[in-house]
Amino acid sequence: MRIKLLIILSLALIIPNSLISQTRKDTIPSFFGVSYIPSLNWKVFNLNNDDGDFLKYKFDLNSQSVFEGNFSINKIGMRLGLSANIENNFIGKAYRYTGYIGIKSFWLRVQSSQVSGTVYWSGEMPLGDMRFLRQFNFSNKYLNIELLKTSKAYKHMAGGVEMNRILGTYWGVGYTSMGFPLKLSTLTTPGGRENQKFGVPAFDTLFTAKFYTVCFGFDLLRQICMTKGKYSSIPGKPANRFGMYASTQDKIGFGPGKVSNYGISMAEALNPNLKAVSGKNFSSMVHYTLSVGFRYIIRARPVLFILAGGYDLEGASIVNFGGAADTNKDLGLESSFFFINHGVSFKLYMSWIGKN
Repeated sequence: MRIKLLIILSLALIIPNSLISQTRKDTIPSFFGVSYIPSLNWKVFNLNNDDGDFLKYKFDLNSQSVFEGNFSINKIGMRLGLSANIENNFIGKAYRYTGYIGIKSFWLRVQSSQVSGTVYWSGEMPLGDMRFLRQFNFSNKYLNIELLKTSKAYKHMAGGVEMNRILGTYWGVGYTSMGFPLKLSTLTTPGGRENQKFGVPAFDTLFTAKFYTVCFGFDLLRQICMTKGKYSSIPGKPANRFGMYASTQDKIGFGPGKVSNYGISMAEALNPNLKAVSGKNFSSMVHYTLSVGFRYIIRARPVLFILAGGYDLEGASIVNFGGAADTNKDLGLESSFFFINHGVSFKLYMSWIGKN
């Protein structure tokens, strides 16, 4: 039902614009960008440790790749780009349909990283039950797909159009999926949610969550591609060959979160005679990213190249709703958490600027 509502909402926003954009050329030049973090550092924190901090993580150093871009041949309306039809998400379908109905000023961004390592559980264990382990090796995928569009957020603010040209403000919609081992706080009650108290905590080897998101931000590197290097912080002058860059994004999303059968079984084994509520929850995510560093521009017509190196930081808070215990037979589950990752990044952008 949620996906159907998203499709209806998106078509309502897209179709009116398509009627006037069928004959228009792309409002952004063809460009491609790649960002690579060779060693990404991860940390995960449970938001509720009132019942003890029993789960310790040791993450491997995995790489992260980000690809983005939009390639089009305006004369024949052909569009080439990245594939977003991963995990059969709605964003991939929306990107394809924007090409079908003539909206070509969008571009795609795909971020992917493997998250792996070892977790160690120091809390209570079900006696004599060999199904459960204190130490567990994990490996899961972290994925972000975003459909983005330039914004005029500063049109009516200080600086106006010039500020927009410098900052490269944008907005978009996206899809995020992730999976982590998590500590599960358990909740018991003699009756009524208002009387809940903590039971014996357990842990889940794979909590998964999927979100549909709305984002906005600015990106100085991407904006150099969008404006073909014609604008800088000094009005009337092109971007300098060498300089600093910054990009940032705020994002909020909602979607399903799910506790695996392992986590439910362990929670019930540690809290006998109680039945766990559904492991499926409605989840929310508040997300932030920041990248800063130095960049160098090479103009080799008809292409402009940007080489950059810096440091990237990403963090998000995930809150799960619906795991409360209502009766003395229920076992509630609480699995909200916060994650952060960071690492040195290397970036390459290419933009078609023409021969003149």
